[in-house]
Amino acid sequence: MIKTILPFMNFTQLLVIISFFVVLFTYNRNNKLHRIVLAILSTSLISEIVCFIFLYLKADISLVYNMNTLFHHSLWLFLLFSTTNRKTLLKIVLPVFLTYGLINLTSIEGHEKFNYYTFIFGAFLYLIFFIWESFYRLKKEDFEFFLSNNYLLLFAPVLFFFGLSVIFGFKSRQLSETIIFGDTKLYTVIGYFINIVYYSLINLYMYREKTIRHEH
Repeated sequence: MIKTILPFMNFTQLLVIISFFVVLFTYNRNNKLHRIVLAILSTSLISEIVCFIFLYLKADISLVYNMNTLFHHSLWLFLLFSTTNRKTLLKIVLPVFLTYGLINLTSIEGHEKFNYYTFIFGAFLYLIFFIWESFYRLKKEDFEFFLSNNYLLLFAPVLFFFGLSVIFGFKSRQLSETIIFGDTKLYTVIGYFINIVYYSLINLYMYREKTIRHEH
């Protein structure tokens, strides 16, 4: 799977770099959510830089991806529960995910290959609680929540988590390398689309935040 990921790494790196600087120059250091978003983008940027160095040295990058998954998913869960003020869930869910991720890294899938289970488990947790919160707000007729900029931010990783979890869930290299047209593979198409949506929504969130600040 690592070999399948590599073809669109340069494209992902470009999106990460652009998004990182967008957030860096527009975030409000007094805003907790902004700081979490910057931490998420910083984690992704550091991961891409380390991967680039490891690839240059012809070293294995599996551990880099696995550590990135732990930090990336943890930060999104932290952001979700912080935004919705679910402190009890935060204290329960986040430690459970981190504990499982570390156990999987050291004892189950190991550090020498990509930890599919950790990615899927973290994504599953985020999607479940995101959907639960959405239905809860809908039941309360809290329509302003769905129109808020915070909801846009919470929605940003949904397609990212769902799409990659579907691909990783099959753990099939043959499926991932299925040719869609020309020499373009299924994973490449999904990877491009998911990353464009993911980073575009984050950038849109920051743009709207800046606009809101200027209006006030």
